[in-house]
Amino acid sequence: MANAQPDDTTALPLAALLAQIDATHADQPAAAVAALLARAASLPADADGARALHLAEHVALSHLGDANVLATLLAALPPALAQAPATAPSVQRLQWSLAVVQRTPAPATPPEPQRWRALQNVVLALAAQRRWAEATALLSADEAAARSQGRNEAGQSYAVAANNVAMELQTSGPAAGQPRDADRDALMLQAAAIARRAWGHAGTWRHAERAEYRLALCHAVAGQGAAARHHARLCLAACEAAGAEADATEHFFAHEALAHAHHAAGDAAANAAARAQMAALLPQIDTADGLRAWCADVLAAVPT
Repeated sequence: MANAQPDDTTALPLAALLAQIDATHADQPAAAVAALLARAASLPADADGARALHLAEHVALSHLGDANVLATLLAALPPALAQAPATAPSVQRLQWSLAVVQRTPAPATPPEPQRWRALQNVVLALAAQRRWAEATALLSADEAAARSQGRNEAGQSYAVAANNVAMELQTSGPAAGQPRDADRDALMLQAAAIARRAWGHAGTWRHAERAEYRLALCHAVAGQGAAARHHARLCLAACEAAGAEADATEHFFAHEALAHAHHAAGDAAANAAARAQMAALLPQIDTADGLRAWCADVLAAVPT
């Protein structure tokens, strides 16, 4: 079934529209925002209304870097949403996010968990505008506060935000052969390092291991082979230390990190050995939900 476009979403129930946007917004951000704008004036003051606001913030800022469209949506909202318990925190979060990006005073600063859930979107919007110093300062400002939260949901939301900033900057970099932006890479590496520290306080061994994986890939795309190898080896060591808790999939991606790291370091033989390890692990990966097929695509995309 073809994905619906903005002009044929008006008849969809809101929950169905939000599910569709969840699935397609990365590839069709403009269509997603258009569909959300069309519903803004009729959003309900309930959980679906709050979810719509979060999606609008994410797509407008993280994917489009466009605060103006978010301002338009905010202005169109029913006034009741700013008062209703289900949606008031989300409205406040949108107002804060918009104020930071537009350099205007926010009506109020959301509490830490809400602010940290918005952090990824705001930092990426600042990055899209090449406001590197502001993005760096905003991302790092709450690291100590998040550490004090320990392993609760608030501390984890900060770790997620930092990881997602790093992942987005790593995976959406310039095309092969194009020059890299040193400021962009600095923010990417800062975000990945913050995520690793944050997961060390807020998460499990698996969170920390995957943060090492992200650090390895970020250093690799930045052309820093030695640092990439260091973090890829820490990723693999964490898998080995976890014993039976680390399945073939965890080991597969640890070797992927090594393959990218060796490629960045110019070590063709080590790169080939890491890819061979990935190929050996592939038959052990579950086929459910297309996991093995996805991993096969990951292996095929590893540079040689």
